[in-house]
Amino acid sequence: MLVRCAGPKKVAYEFPTAMAPAIQAEYAKQCDKGKILYDINCSRCHTTKAKGKEIIPDFNALQLETYQIRITNETHENNLTETKVTAEELSLILTFLAYKKKNEVLK
Repeated sequence: MLVRCAGPKKVAYEFPTAMAPAIQAEYAKQCDKGKILYDINCSRCHTTKAKGKEIIPDFNALQLETYQIRITNETHENNLTETKVTAEELSLILTFLAYKKKNEVLK
């Protein structure tokens, strides 16, 4: 009997059209790493499910900046510390969130 394990679903990214393909490829690698870190550190609180589909929120630039500079947030005081999520890891997560394809607006 063969058992096939499904790998993580590939995430689509939206890069600026003026960004060179080689640069897009590098950013895609960073985003893929950021997605893994997001799943480990953030998804429990931020990801929701609707109709069996995982919904990762669309954060705006100000929200991402707030996470980047670790503005005091009672919820994150214990979960987003430098010892649990390094500055480099946080940067990868924020890169993923900045470039992931935005959610479709449900009507």
